[in-house]
Amino acid sequence: MDDRSAEQRRALKRIPLGARLFAGLLVLVMAVHTVIIGVWAAPRTPIQDEIGSENVRSYVLPWFEQNWSIFAPNPRRVAVTFEVRAMIEDPETGEEIVTDWVDMVEGEDQIVRYNPAPPRTSKIARRTTDNLNSARSPMNDDQLNQLQANYVEAPVEQLRDDLLSIDGGADADQVDAYMSLDEVAVSLATGMAHHAWEGEIVHVQYRTTHRPAPSYAQREEMTVDDTDRGIREYGWRAPADLAEEQIELFEPYARQAGDLG
Repeated sequence: MDDRSAEQRRALKRIPLGARLFAGLLVLVMAVHTVIIGVWAAPRTPIQDEIGSENVRSYVLPWFEQNWSIFAPNPRRVAVTFEVRAMIEDPETGEEIVTDWVDMVEGEDQIVRYNPAPPRTSKIARRTTDNLNSARSPMNDDQLNQLQANYVEAPVEQLRDDLLSIDGGADADQVDAYMSLDEVAVSLATGMAHHAWEGEIVHVQYRTTHRPAPSYAQREEMTVDDTDRGIREYGWRAPADLAEEQIELFEPYARQAGDLG
């Protein structure tokens, strides 16, 4: 036994020092990676707060996102839409025209249908809707009504102050979460408006709808299209200030999600 141990030590010494250091570095990197993934996957703890949830998120989700439905499939129980429209100034007459609503989720469904490897952009409207629904949940009725107010002359940042001035509803962190999503939604509406309609964009607006899936017992009598559609309204907003490059990069998605041909 001692001879075998001695032989193992001698064999280890014959491994170049650089290789041993590299192996040690790999072990250290894997240990740190495992700890960070553990912090990310675990419920929120003081350790995560100390590190910073955004720091952990930026490491775990730089390009790809882990979806737990891979391991535990969870069929959607609610069908949603994300609809946008705009007020456009006609370039010839100067008249301001309100466009029809365009459902971007319906367009995204066309992107993913029969496509085994759809682009990540194929779910941005649906995910925005899901996140908006979550951001609304801690708000009280007065705050929800305030979301329907128009912010076109007044900056949309005023909406944050107006929401926080209402007692008994969402707190500052929860309101900030909604404001971030409002910015995303307005950017999506603005990007779509640039490609869907001709003329100067005066204002944009978005709204979401949801329909619960029928129960298992009702599966023979109705589909999700037969259930009542709940509409969640949001007010008019000033268009997002998008750079020309952003508008150009948005075009392929807009033409598919907006079914623009």
